[in-house]
Amino acid sequence: MGKRNRVTTRDIAEELGISQSTVSMILSNKPNVSFTDETVQKVKAKAKELGYKKPVPKELVQEKSLANTIVVLCPMVTNGYYSMMMQSITDHAKKYNYTVMTISTGRDAATEEIYLDLFSRVQLAGIISLYPLSKIQKINALAKHFPVISVGDKPLSCHFDSVELDSRKQGHIMANYLLSLGHTNITYISTPIRGKEIGRIHRLDGIKSSFREYGIPLGHLTVLYQNQPAFDRYPLENAEYQNGYDLATRALEEETSSTAFIGNNDMAAFGIMAAISDHGYRIPSDFSVCGFDNITLSAMPQISLTTIDHASVRKGEEAVDMIHRKNTQKKEDSSRSYIMRLEYEPQLIVRKSTGRKC
Repeated sequence: MGKRNRVTTRDIAEELGISQSTVSMILSNKPNVSFTDETVQKVKAKAKELGYKKPVPKELVQEKSLANTIVVLCPMVTNGYYSMMMQSITDHAKKYNYTVMTISTGRDAATEEIYLDLFSRVQLAGIISLYPLSKIQKINALAKHFPVISVGDKPLSCHFDSVELDSRKQGHIMANYLLSLGHTNITYISTPIRGKEIGRIHRLDGIKSSFREYGIPLGHLTVLYQNQPAFDRYPLENAEYQNGYDLATRALEEETSSTAFIGNNDMAAFGIMAAISDHGYRIPSDFSVCGFDNITLSAMPQISLTTIDHASVRKGEEAVDMIHRKNTQKKEDSSRSYIMRLEYEPQLIVRKSTGRKC
């Protein structure tokens, strides 16, 4: 096989001794055709071995077509926290004549990989990721070609710019506040806690550190979360709310000793509040409830949720500023690389959903 700039379906076909059309149909998932599992697996394995990448439409490989576009990767658009940041990014990008493309990945690693592979073949103004991505090596590689900004808890293996969020500090602040009100039995309700979900893990770590400082055994802290398959059965648009509702219901029906609930975000806290109300209890006289993110709905009088604000709007704006600053300085001086880091201090927002233990 002669040396070429990129691997083609013809190269794969020649290696396997089958027709190019067979390879093309398998790799393009062409409908209404079928091949043996053995053939399909051989083609896919050889494609991976040779480093085959699907061709990108011509309009995408033209450098200028996306050179002024910022891509925002978010796990979902229905959570108020992400929608607030996406709006701030879109509005602020206009200042620099950037366009914004938002992609919702559902935190799915395969979906992330599809888009990251696509972006490796185009020139962007930059990428803003609103959550910790699974494919760290791929995003690190992209950061060598254009600015990549992480917003939130940043994995240690990331080698790009960040507007950081210290979720340990947030958890510590919230637990300190509840413990100061006399709530020595607390339930933390979360969406699935997995290795890559570092924000959820860090918030729990911060809560635990507060218990230790107060000398309260960790047995007084109840942690409830669903496994990923169970969580995935919820409709995406209200999964966090429903998860909070169902887990709070479980705690209440088991006659929990907790007098306060912490949701891993405001959406989960809304579900907790609804479950408490549906079971005939009052907030905060029977149970205190709090969350994280300070999304717009949290301040509504009918909700009035105690939460943690971590400058969601400003973080989105700052991420855009970082991209523009890097792109501008790259044109002026490309001799030196550097990594930018910014962190906003979290702020406790006390509202009517919390009170002293009765």
